[in-house]
Amino acid sequence: MRSSSRQRGLSLAESLVSLAISAVLLVAITGATVASFRAYGDAVEQAGTQVSTRMVMQRILALVRTSTAHGPLQAETGATLSGNIITSDHLELVDANGDIVRCEYRADVDELWLILNPGTGETAQPLISGVTAAIFSLLRRQNDDGLWVLSRASIDLTVQPDEDQTLAIENGPASAVRLIASTMPRKLE
Repeated sequence: MRSSSRQRGLSLAESLVSLAISAVLLVAITGATVASFRAYGDAVEQAGTQVSTRMVMQRILALVRTSTAHGPLQAETGATLSGNIITSDHLELVDANGDIVRCEYRADVDELWLILNPGTGETAQPLISGVTAAIFSLLRRQNDDGLWVLSRASIDLTVQPDEDQTLAIENGPASAVRLIASTMPRKLE
């Protein structure tokens, strides 16, 4: 015996409406997922750049604190003098071992370099890349012997995160990291 009951299902119109709603939801979810990948990539690049920039800044500050002589303390190539403040693209000092150390910004390659004993058997290495600006401001004063000595050094460093290390889906404009720090040498005389 056969049952005469009719099976019910969705009509064609109901199926099309539910399919359209599902498509809109999938597009919205995809857009949110892409946005979250971009935000994650930007946050990772910024965090990595901040950590490496802070490490470089701490190294330079430690060199200034523990060094015995500093420069430039006169107006020279790459440096300007305004009152007792020298603004420069480099910093030179004599470290605790008696070696001359030069930290310089090389704008042509967007890098900050550390050079040990410049000019005589030098050893040079980049400290950090992606540097878009590095300004060394050196407040000088005259000591009892009339010589110019460093009173305070300020460093203004701007680094752009490396976009080459992100995935294609994460390509978004990463914001530059800017650090400003100031210190005084421990051995002023």
